[in-house]
Amino acid sequence: MALSERGAKLIEAPERIPWVRPILDPGGSLLADIHAALSSGRVTNDGPHLREFERQLADYLGVEDCVAVSSGSAALLLAILALDLRGGTAVLPSFTFLATLNAILLAGMTPVFCDIEPETWTLSPTHLDRLLAADPSIRLVVPVNVFGVHPDLGAIRGAVDGRGAALVLDSAHGFGTEDGAARCPRAAPVQSYSFHATKTLPAVEGGAVVASDARLLAEVRRLRNHGIASDPLASAPGFNVKMSELHAIVGLRSLQVLEGVLARRREYAERLRRTMAADCADVFSVQVIPRGMRSNFQNLGVLCRRSGHPNVQSIQTALDRAGIETRRYFWPPLHQLPAYRGRCTLPVTDAVGEAILCLPLHSQMDPAVLDRIEDALRQAARAG
Repeated sequence: MALSERGAKLIEAPERIPWVRPILDPGGSLLADIHAALSSGRVTNDGPHLREFERQLADYLGVEDCVAVSSGSAALLLAILALDLRGGTAVLPSFTFLATLNAILLAGMTPVFCDIEPETWTLSPTHLDRLLAADPSIRLVVPVNVFGVHPDLGAIRGAVDGRGAALVLDSAHGFGTEDGAARCPRAAPVQSYSFHATKTLPAVEGGAVVASDARLLAEVRRLRNHGIASDPLASAPGFNVKMSELHAIVGLRSLQVLEGVLARRREYAERLRRTMAADCADVFSVQVIPRGMRSNFQNLGVLCRRSGHPNVQSIQTALDRAGIETRRYFWPPLHQLPAYRGRCTLPVTDAVGEAILCLPLHSQMDPAVLDRIEDALRQAARAG
């Protein structure tokens, strides 16, 4: 620690608390497996670690099979392409990450934005029903798990059934969320996951597709490997989006410690949510988790309002001054991007987007770090 000219110790500023902090334990077994893979030269192309990762993922989710790929974005794109919808219109929430929209556009579909529920911030089945009734060209609906909370898939499936549209759940945020006893919601016949470094199950990069249709999964496997078919004469265009052995090794290690990760995230998130409810309820509103659902708390989102009016900027500035990093995630909503501005009216999405702020939440947080966040929330609420 530096000394001033008078000999007094300078007080160091406390370490800044980042919004996300990937925890990838480089333990001996992980490094040994990576070293062995590198030494063997078998580092990609459907290697043994990838196959074991897929097997353990399927076992954890309680499904027959799944296909791992290089990213969550690739998983969603390949899931849509494997449905062979050949154009048409796709419905998605505007309150989502850009990757959801990108997958729809890259699949050659026209996006239509749906509003969200005011408390869960997930796709609104009521608005979806109106969109489906008004537009017979809709061939796909892509609801999104938001911060670890599944949308009302039963109601969404009810709206979609009989309309000739497919349903794909973008569950990039959803690995580890439980709805009742199910780790993989049955109401969504096709689902995609992300294993990005910031997710609850990090593989550094990676993703997976889960489906009830074995033929669809076989098509995803073909698409991820340049489109090469088991009969080479039947090959068609595809991508090189295979998951490497090194990423699969990291994913396997993350899966081994997942239950502890989820328990800690839930403990930290519930503590911060209780603090806001007890001490700052006039400023912060937390996301509602439906009865019977156990969120993985991929992110800890709050709405920042005083007297009904957004004050997210002042709250974010106050937290930043206290050394607490936050993100306005997801902002702006996708329908506010220049290419789509003015095409639709989504009042709930607009209101949530104007007030949303995501607080730091990691898989390992010291009590002192949680104390600092709580103190900063209280001070920001008073100042805001």
